[in-house]
Amino acid sequence: MSKRKIGLALGGGGARGFAHLGVLLALEEENIPIHFISGTSMGAVMGAVRAIGTDLDRLRRLVCMLDINELLQVSDSTIREVQRAIGRGLIEYVRGSDWHDSETFPRDLARIYELFSLLTANKSFSDTEIPFAVVAADLQTGERVVLTEGELYKAVAASAAIPGTFSPVEHQGRYLIDGGVIDKVPVSVVMEMGADVVIAVDTGAPTKRSVKTTIDALLQSQRITSHELTHLQIEAARVRSKGRLVLLRPEVGWITMLAFKHVAEAIAAGKDEAYAHMDEIKELCKLR
Repeated sequence: MSKRKIGLALGGGGARGFAHLGVLLALEEENIPIHFISGTSMGAVMGAVRAIGTDLDRLRRLVCMLDINELLQVSDSTIREVQRAIGRGLIEYVRGSDWHDSETFPRDLARIYELFSLLTANKSFSDTEIPFAVVAADLQTGERVVLTEGELYKAVAASAAIPGTFSPVEHQGRYLIDGGVIDKVPVSVVMEMGADVVIAVDTGAPTKRSVKTTIDALLQSQRITSHELTHLQIEAARVRSKGRLVLLRPEVGWITMLAFKHVAEAIAAGKDEAYAHMDEIKELCKLR
């Protein structure tokens, strides 16, 4: 039995983030113990389901049957969502935005609250079997916000609130958005929780994408910034952990952020990547 404390850091990536479920399935099959979990965006969603002890294979079957794009009422095209956001922004400029209304919350948040309540079984952080932390970003200050208390569905909704696609989530007087803005793969968070071995899963967008329009250029600039920030954060964590870090990068770069029709392929890619590194994982965890 390993005496090392193993932490799992699950990154953002929208639909690509379902690769985390494949990684979780592989680790479970190989009896790899997990002592701490941190998650950003879709990594927060998948981290939550693992932390509460969800039957992962049953979850796999469920999410492969769901039409998540229909449930969330979002397009599978990132560019179309950006175009819709521009249209909404023009309307809000005249009428004001409904996410500032303290009496209600926007319809788009109602949809993700419903989905994430289902996936997290309406449980709270206090119900988790494994210590768990969610990373979001403060919209006004840019500060990293680590959530460890309260209802899971609201925390993961805040972490997954992609700017332009979903409204910010109000929490304790702050407006929170997608944690990937500041911490795409929250390795430092899980180390601060007590992990001395980290399995990090990066499902971020690749920078090698076709750029044909102004919107393409805007999205590409965000990918470049995110890629470089994530690289710096992971390398700093590698030094801090004295090399006890395994970085998994499932082959999901071809899946766009909102293409939830490819959930099954993302899960399979995550499982394949975990098994490709299983010897390394077991060696670091001293399980062989």
